Amino acid sequence: MAHIVKKYEFENESIVYSLITNLGVETDDDGNEYPIHKNAIVKLGNIVVTPGQYDEQGNEITPPVLYDKFCVDVLWRDENDSAIASWSAYEITIQDEGVHKFAGINYITD
Repeated sequence: MAHIVKKYEFENESIVYSLITNLGVETDDDGNEYPIHKNAIVKLGNIVVTPGQYDEQGNEITPPVLYDKFCVDVLWRDENDSAIASWSAYEITIQDEGVHKFAGINYITD
């Protein structure tokens, strides 16, 4: 399987956590979880839709407006097509690379 970049949006981060856990994670002796799958997952969170406004001292005049969905980018490297299918209900399509890009791999292909 070639590397595939997909973009997703969720109602909340707990859905993302569940899907990532299903891909495969283990826990070290200190209680920290780490992935055992080969995919690269970037949690973008609630991205800024409209930047805030600030004065010369950095004080907020107008707060930024955040997108109401939790956004995630995934670089699929694992050859498990069923894993990709389990995320498909949350997949979105955008017209450009968006706010995040994996180095050397385009979301938009020519």
